[in-house]
Amino acid sequence: NVAPCEKALGAISDQFHEKEATFWNSPLVITGFSRIHETAFRPWQSDNIPRRYCSGDALLSDGKVRKVHYSIIEDGGFAGIDQGVEWCVAGLDRNWAYNPSCKAARP
Repeated sequence: NVAPCEKALGAISDQFHEKEATFWNSPLVITGFSRIHETAFRPWQSDNIPRRYCSGDALLSDGKVRKVHYSIIEDGGFAGIDQGVEWCVAGLDRNWAYNPSCKAARP
């Protein structure tokens, strides 16, 4: 089973902080989330790896509110154990992994 949207928020906060501090030398952190909701579940064929797509607002330490888009992937964690999460905070996809404007992080 794929976890509900709220279960990934801690991992997103931790990974965001690590990415900002390590790669971008930035003190920016996510201080909270709001308006979290599911946007899709298994949007492709039923035999693909199950994913739950979610979106909401990320509240940042600089006082800004930015959109966050993410997916929770069944067996997508390290070595296929546990669930994995892929995420993007709009305006802070500094390496353009999900360009344009986090579109590639959505279903």
